Amino acid sequence: MILIQFIIGTVLGSFLFASYSRLRTGGSILSPARSYCDSCSATIAWFDLVPIFSYLILRGRCRNCNQTIPLASLFCELFFGGLLLSWQPTLLSTGYVLVGCLLFFMAINDVHHLAFPTIYGHGLMLLAVTLYGFFSPHHSFFIFMMFIWLMTQFFEPKFKWIGAGDLDVFLCLLILLGFVPFAWLLLLSSLSGLVTSQFLKLRRLPFLPFITASYLIILFFI
Repeated sequence: MILIQFIIGTVLGSFLFASYSRLRTGGSILSPARSYCDSCSATIAWFDLVPIFSYLILRGRCRNCNQTIPLASLFCELFFGGLLLSWQPTLLSTGYVLVGCLLFFMAINDVHHLAFPTIYGHGLMLLAVTLYGFFSPHHSFFIFMMFIWLMTQFFEPKFKWIGAGDLDVFLCLLILLGFVPFAWLLLLSSLSGLVTSQFLKLRRLPFLPFITASYLIILFFI
């Protein structure tokens, strides 16, 4: 069952990334029906569409034109495979998976633009508040956190050490996960981001990929 969940997750990740890539470039999900290379438009054979394995066998390049296949496609397949592994047949677990889906595509935008569309942040907060409202005991602190998030939408804070979008995500995840899981997520994402920034010698680093990866790890322990 675990292997089946992982396989389904990788297939779902492959489909979602392909659909996201088409929509981002103004294409259609439905036409053409077959997958094609973004560089040469050649139709991709079925044996080159096996999640994870095809990317590794092709060494991340198109068989027809030898252009590089985005590494994000491999990460997407691995991430969604892990995300489906964490899934349990409950509404709460399904909500956690939906949050993970949204976080992943927010992270892709963060890598490319160091920002993400506002609608993504609103969707994340809607999911966090909905899951909190139905499945968590209500505490005044978390109500206060929701108020803080609303205020940041009207009066965007300016910090040198963290982007306003990252702060929104942290507030949403604090409401969603609670104190202890969020503290672990904050520790994991901060440490991995710090190590990566030092290794790559970067002064400015997209932080959402580290938050997203840490979120996936936390899901296996809550």
